[in-house]
Amino acid sequence: MSHTLSNGFVEPVLKTLHVPIHDLTYGRELIPISPAERILRSEPYVHSEFKLPFPYYGDTDRFIYYQTWSLPTASVVRDVDIFFIHGINDYGGRFSESCIPILEQGFRIIAPDLPGFGRSGGLHAYFSDVQELVDTVHLVITHVKEQNSLINKSTKTILFGESLGGMIVLTYAIKHPENFDAFNVLCPLIYVSPESRPYKIAEMIGKVLTKTPLGRLPLLAAHRGKCSSNPLIEEEFMNDPMTYNGNLRCSTGLALQNNIEWLGANLKEVKKPFLVQHGLNDRVTDCKGSKDLYEQASTPTNEKSILEYEGCEHMMLRDPVAGEKVFKDCVDWFISMDAKFKS
Repeated sequence: MSHTLSNGFVEPVLKTLHVPIHDLTYGRELIPISPAERILRSEPYVHSEFKLPFPYYGDTDRFIYYQTWSLPTASVVRDVDIFFIHGINDYGGRFSESCIPILEQGFRIIAPDLPGFGRSGGLHAYFSDVQELVDTVHLVITHVKEQNSLINKSTKTILFGESLGGMIVLTYAIKHPENFDAFNVLCPLIYVSPESRPYKIAEMIGKVLTKTPLGRLPLLAAHRGKCSSNPLIEEEFMNDPMTYNGNLRCSTGLALQNNIEWLGANLKEVKKPFLVQHGLNDRVTDCKGSKDLYEQASTPTNEKSILEYEGCEHMMLRDPVAGEKVFKDCVDWFISMDAKFKS
């Protein structure tokens, strides 16, 4: 309760008075590196990390953290960067638990922490505009390309996002199609499943609170308990000290709803090659969104694919029914795209 009062009342006043906040990550930067991330920071893997200034809306002390992983000893080294964009309440570093097969296929992985998540600056799980997250992706892609140019390296760029990350990738694909080559989205947040949609009264209250500093307050339960048929998978997520375990913040929820409406009206503007994957038992993001993406996108038919998985729920890469198949399909598609880039 003391943290909620501080975040909702005290900090907005301090920011108005230009009083600096000493720890911009609210303690997250001090959390030890996870065992999975530690593996990718030792040989034979190559790891790098960056903190980029992110003066969003004049907030000059903000920054974005991202890391890269590669495996120079892979049997084939591909000139393809895969930008993994994590879902809500998550962080980029947790992809280290799954990504080694991608590295073994010679791809390099770029894993940013979105603002307010992981080791990036910002109140945990708080944002007021999805455009802030889209601009984060643009910042990181631009920085990676600048780093590549310093060593005369040219790479193709594949965006890879799940859930909220899928929404961000799609929004980026519409607004910055010139800056990447293809994308893969898992269970993208295009529509919310009925099981996870808040009550109308809660949405109405949330819209009022977002006009005040109380927009930071975590009031909505949202998708908790609906991500997997195996409770141990969600328990594992909740036990990670770097993930966010609280309710959805009012401003965050409204920002998501606003972008859902915008995205639904603009799917026809998607023109890049893509693969969309969705579990048919998803209780968080509605499968209909992925079907509408496939049907409405202007991408040529031979350059777009949709895969649906019986019995699969929202945490697709960890799903006890279809997780292995989902991940294999991802890797196979990455390899097929690399072949097309070279042809």
